[in-house]
Amino acid sequence: MNAERLFHNLLNKLVNAQIDLAAYLQLRRAKGYMSVSDTDHLRDNLFELCGELRTHAPALATSLTPAHNVAFHAATEALAHAAVSMMSGHHDCPSFIAVNPDALQGCLDTLSSAIQVVNTSAPRAHA
Repeated sequence: MNAERLFHNLLNKLVNAQIDLAAYLQLRRAKGYMSVSDTDHLRDNLFELCGELRTHAPALATSLTPAHNVAFHAATEALAHAAVSMMSGHHDCPSFIAVNPDALQGCLDTLSSAIQVVNTSAPRAHA
């Protein structure tokens, strides 16, 4: 896959992860807890995307500007932090998780900022 297609593919996956994380956070705040299966599913998807971003980072690094490389790195860190946050929260009931919504909001804010930077015009450096 060429760098342009890889870039757009990963950007679309980041946006989808942002939407999923925002929906999870909204439900978490409304209910006060989340089911273990919902949390595990999103956590696994976030870890999988982190791995994909890390795998493809060297291929993208040469075709992106330094600011965009930093933004992709920040997005990867935000996803990893959110996924790790979802590993905690098993307190009183084994069927439900009370993940810290403030930690998830920070991850979502960082991810949103990184996506904005990556989505700016002229994202590619001349190789």
